[in-house]
Amino acid sequence: MYSKKPNNPGTSSGAAGGQRQRTTTTHPRWIFKALWLVTLVAAGAIAFANVRPYVNLVKHLGLKFLDRFVLQFLASIPIVNAIAAAGGGLVTLVCGVALWGVFQIIEVLPVVLYNHAGFLEEVIGDAESGRKYATKHDDDPTVRGLKEVYNKLPVAFLENLAKVRAIAYALDFCICFWNYSPVKSGRITDFFYVLSTGQWNKIDFSNLLLALTTLFGVEISIMLLLWVGKLAFTMKRAADKQ
Repeated sequence: MYSKKPNNPGTSSGAAGGQRQRTTTTHPRWIFKALWLVTLVAAGAIAFANVRPYVNLVKHLGLKFLDRFVLQFLASIPIVNAIAAAGGGLVTLVCGVALWGVFQIIEVLPVVLYNHAGFLEEVIGDAESGRKYATKHDDDPTVRGLKEVYNKLPVAFLENLAKVRAIAYALDFCICFWNYSPVKSGRITDFFYVLSTGQWNKIDFSNLLLALTTLFGVEISIMLLLWVGKLAFTMKRAADKQ
C-alpha cells in the first residue's frame, strides 16, 4: 500500500561530509586551547620561581636593615608584634616582585609590540605618511633638534626601547648569575675564565640552568603564548572560510 521514499544519497553524503568537517575543524581548536593553557600555566610557574633572585637582591641592598631595626622595634609592642614580625618579609617580597616586574616589562614589551599587527601598521603608516620637517642650515639649533626628534618620532620609541632593553638584560644577567652563580667564587669574571679555559668540571650546571631560565624563561613563555594564539586564530579563520 505504501511505498518507501528512496533516500537521497546526495543529502546523506552531504550530511556526512558536514559532520566530518565539523569534527576535523572542532578537534584542533581544543588542541590549541589545551596547548595555550599548558603554556600559560608553565609561564606562571616560571614567573613565580623567577622572583627569588630579585627578592634576595632587595635584601642585600639594604631592606634587611629595615627588617632588623625598625620592624624589630615594632615587634616589641605587644599589640602589633605579630604583624610587625611578618612585615619585614612582606616588604622585601613586595619590593622584590616590583623590581622583577620592571625588568620583565622592559624585556617582554618589544616581543608583544612586534607581534601586534595593528601597532606595526600604525607605526609604518605614520613613518611613511610624509609629514616630515626639512632642516635648514640657518635653523636655530633647538628648532633643528626638535625637527629631527619629530621626524624620528614614529620609530624613536622602538629604538629607545631596544637600548633600554639591552641595558636591562645586562643588569638582569648580573642579578641572575649573582644569585645562581655557576662557579664557587660567585664572580662572573671567573665564570668566563672557566669557559675560556674549558674547565667544564668547575661549572655548576644546575645553577647555570636556573640562571638562564630566570633570564629568558618569561620571554620565551610569552613568545610561545603569542605563537600558539596566532596559530589557533589562523586555523579558525581558515575553518570559517570553508
